[in-house]
Amino acid sequence: MNRYLTLLLLGALLVAGCVVYNVQADQPDTKTWPAAGITAIDVRADNGAISVRASTDTVVSAKVTKSCKGTSQADAESHLADIIVGDSMSGTTLYMWGKVPQANTRSYKTKFEVSAPAANLLRIETTNGAVTLDSMAGAAVIVATNGAVSTVAHSGSISIEAANGAIDCDVAALGIAGAAALHSANGRVTLYLPAAASFAFDITTSNGKANVDGFTSVNYSTNEAKHKVGIVGAGVAAVTLRSENGNVNIQAK
Repeated sequence: MNRYLTLLLLGALLVAGCVVYNVQADQPDTKTWPAAGITAIDVRADNGAISVRASTDTVVSAKVTKSCKGTSQADAESHLADIIVGDSMSGTTLYMWGKVPQANTRSYKTKFEVSAPAANLLRIETTNGAVTLDSMAGAAVIVATNGAVSTVAHSGSISIEAANGAIDCDVAALGIAGAAALHSANGRVTLYLPAAASFAFDITTSNGKANVDGFTSVNYSTNEAKHKVGIVGAGVAAVTLRSENGNVNIQAK
């Protein structure tokens, strides 16, 4: 009899501990700052996607959406306050951040959608989430631990570190002193440049292929399947691509 009581007790404990959080609550909020006097934007999130797009507006705007899951709508909504978001100004840099509880059983997230003048310098960092830049023109540094990184029509130097995720970087222009340094530990790395671009390159992969495609003038000093070094045109900008597990590609567009 004692054995059966023990089994029943263990079963009850297992059922009580198996809480399912399957209802999501979202809480969006939008904030703006005068664009005049802001030259750099720094956004960091523990868990959530970050996007920044160019705007001709006179303000920098950020739509920040908190989200989490619960056993019911009311339960999920009651835990949105567990998420901390904030912002501050230091000099001409606008800082924004999102912090979520650990361990993250309720799928806490902070999603940042930022609109700003194109010329701002950018520092973007997220632990879990995709990063997207659209038509920005300042130098950008991006760190994404778990998530894909993509840019559309970016102008200016760019540095991307993605531990687990693909990188697709479309660059509209890379100036004489410009540089693109893209690294993914686990994912492909593709850089799209204008066909008339001029740059020196060093691209390498441990498990994958290295390719430079679509340019009319390519001169190699190293031309191996996994490692290529050389110049396109006069080689005035610097391009470095690296992946431990994935193809690395420079593609003319």
